[in-house]
Amino acid sequence: MLSLLTLLACTPPPADTAPAPDDSAIADDSSAVDDTAPVDDTQDTGPHIRPRVILMIGDGMGPGQLASASLYAHGVEGGLFMETLPTHGQLRTASLSGITDSAAAGTAMSSGVKTWNGRVALDRDSQPVTTLVELALSRGRAAGVVSTASVTHATPASFTAHDLSRFSYVDIAEDQVREVQPTLMLGGGLAYFLPAEDERSVRDDEGLLIELSDRGCATVEDAAGLAAAVAAPPTCLVGLFDTEHMTYVLDRPEDTSQPTLTDMSLAALEVLDQDPDGFFLMIEGARIDMASHGNDLERAVHETLAFDEAVEAVSAWAAAHEDTTLIVTADHECGGLEVLGHTQAGDYPQVDWRWGNHTNARVDLFAQGAGVDRFNLNVLDHTWVHAALAAQLTGQALVEPPVVLTPDGSIADHRHAPVPQTRETDFGVGWNQLDALSLDADDRGLAVAVPGVFTWEQNAVVVLLDVDYGAATGLADLDGAITDQDGGVEILLAEMRLDGPGAAGFGADYALVSIGGTEVYADSFSQKAGLRGLTEALGAPDDLWWVRAALNFGEQVRASVAALTPRDGEGFEAVIPWTSLYPDLLGQVPPGATIAATAVLVNTSGDTVSNQALPPFTDAGLAASPPALSGLVLFTVDSDGDGVGDGEAAPVGWP
Repeated sequence: MLSLLTLLACTPPPADTAPAPDDSAIADDSSAVDDTAPVDDTQDTGPHIRPRVILMIGDGMGPGQLASASLYAHGVEGGLFMETLPTHGQLRTASLSGITDSAAAGTAMSSGVKTWNGRVALDRDSQPVTTLVELALSRGRAAGVVSTASVTHATPASFTAHDLSRFSYVDIAEDQVREVQPTLMLGGGLAYFLPAEDERSVRDDEGLLIELSDRGCATVEDAAGLAAAVAAPPTCLVGLFDTEHMTYVLDRPEDTSQPTLTDMSLAALEVLDQDPDGFFLMIEGARIDMASHGNDLERAVHETLAFDEAVEAVSAWAAAHEDTTLIVTADHECGGLEVLGHTQAGDYPQVDWRWGNHTNARVDLFAQGAGVDRFNLNVLDHTWVHAALAAQLTGQALVEPPVVLTPDGSIADHRHAPVPQTRETDFGVGWNQLDALSLDADDRGLAVAVPGVFTWEQNAVVVLLDVDYGAATGLADLDGAITDQDGGVEILLAEMRLDGPGAAGFGADYALVSIGGTEVYADSFSQKAGLRGLTEALGAPDDLWWVRAALNFGEQVRASVAALTPRDGEGFEAVIPWTSLYPDLLGQVPPGATIAATAVLVNTSGDTVSNQALPPFTDAGLAASPPALSGLVLFTVDSDGDGVGDGEAAPVGWP
């Protein structure tokens, strides 16, 4: 059942600064993945008489969570069991909204489709997509989910339901029971299944337990019931061990009636492995994320260790059963957790939490078994998890997921060579520098990226866009042309003293701005970042319009306490829908449309222009007062003139 979409207008905090692994050990997908190489059929294809496919997700488990748990338990980093698995890679985690939530990340892993935050197994157009649970069931294989959260929560829901809102827990429970019908669900969430007369229920009807029973599903509510069920495994099992989320490991009494994540995982394997045709199982350590939202190091550490214990048990089970593939990863990092120091095992490390929300950090992936070689020493994204596991479930060759322009702060998904910088920054090497300008487009929108380095809370990058180049409808110069003072971005643009490049027909229609490394979700707005309309029908110099766009930053590109070494292809990126750039055309573009773009770095207040512009400043441009932009990047976004963006033609520089 689909609920009404609830749009959440909230601005995320800045993205992470957690340490990244040595790039000499884990290569970037832009160079390490050979798209022309043949697929290894011994890894990615059958006979797979009985594929056993397992995905384990540590929700919110980034590099800082792994390091903290290992230091506490073992006194060294890299000491967790999962870190010993033979395959190790990393994943980028952004969604179409920018920094991902669990629903969008779960949907990408369950279906291979990028979507907006909050969507549960629906694509960007709100259409249902086939999940790995549904794929397994359609092939006559068993399938289930295990979680320490409510089974209706975002991650398990994205494998077992379809809904416009991750918060429609009652509707999600109904979809799980009446539509998708997984073989097994273990976790919390009893309140969404009980009848209304039970005081623990949040429902207003007779509940869903009778429907489960009528379908032949056994239901249990405690560890003893789970153990009894597994002793004579039913063909269908639903275990709901708390009304909402299961209790944190650190808070469980000795006489707890709740099973551990390891108990649930091994029970699920016993139930699902009865199917002679194989199975798919997703296991989530959900409360790592919840502890990290609260910057609660102790609980984050113990939830990570409990998850690692479950990984060890599942890995041993997998090693004893042929045709088993195991992938262990995370949906995203949470909290921006960074280890600052450590004493000895048994002591919690000294850490810094940057904020209480998700970040854009890469997450680790560990794996064993067939079909996982593509991940080893590579940086991919969540859609590859689906591709690898779907190949194992179907016995077919791995199909590489399509490239989708995603605001993840990386140009790995851009097709065209960027315009490079030629000047060393005068705002501080490793602190503020614009190293390149990259543009790409598809039928949904325009991607604008500026690889480089940026300083937290200081200085700003400004990208000027002329979306009807040649018509001269926008602002030719920003030297006192803007008078709007109603927000941080507006004040900065009003203070800028900058002449345009002097190109006939140039007029900036939009300004894309980030002050101090601030990002913004696609469905929210910020005083310190975002897209602003500058001209008639798009805004006005005295009333700049706030326009929808997703803006994000890549891995390790924002300096705070020390200068950074630039990371190739990582920086500032926005993906702007055509509906924002051409609102009157409802998602189309003017046939043959050419967009002109130029970028510049200024100080926080906007009244001092650096020597960093793209295309690069000429000496004459820098010597002028005010400084004058020296060129533009011209990008024909509709190369065949059919009114649909394609971005096939490479951008060119002017002059």
